Amino acid sequence: MRDQVVNQVLDLLDTERQALRTGDFDALSPLLEAKTQLFERLRVATPGRRDLEVIQQKLSENQSLLSAAMQGIGAARSRLSALQNVRENLSTYDHNGQMAKLPTARPAMTKKA
Repeated sequence: MRDQVVNQVLDLLDTERQALRTGDFDALSPLLEAKTQLFERLRVATPGRRDLEVIQQKLSENQSLLSAAMQGIGAARSRLSALQNVRENLSTYDHNGQMAKLPTARPAMTKKA
């Protein structure tokens, strides 16, 4: 029979996994303190080897999800930066083959219906 602390840790890791899979990153911060407290309790509870293996597997899965989420956020940030750069400047090459940025002009007048 599993210890209550082990069950609480597994439930918390499942909650964390769900938050990562749905992109609910605001839910991760409150889970951190709860996870810290539960792991402190787990340390003194001396769970069995099988329970520790299950916990390790869930931790590894969540770490992979978190790493993938961070890479996705970085890629999205890069794409947004590139779009902003295109909006502000047009990159071309001059007659010497050097990259030159031409500002994109905004129309002074706007058309109203």
